[in-house]
Amino acid sequence: MSNKTLAGELLPAAGQTQNRLVTVEDLRVKLNSAVEIAFLYGATDWVRLNHPFQYKRLLMRFDDSTSLENRRYYH
Repeated sequence: MSNKTLAGELLPAAGQTQNRLVTVEDLRVKLNSAVEIAFLYGATDWVRLNHPFQYKRLLMRFDDSTSLENRRYYH
């Protein structure tokens, strides 16, 4: 096998790996957003049981005294 063929085979594989990493990160962001929305709409027990680390962050970020319409996402 020549180097040209080897390099030609490696480049698409590297591109596929990058695409998969982007897809995984996109899915992670969408999941975190969905969990936050569930938390805000009252599914706090579900979030606590299924996503305990995110539950702790959400508890620190939002307090019960703020109405749903006035809640904001702070980094």
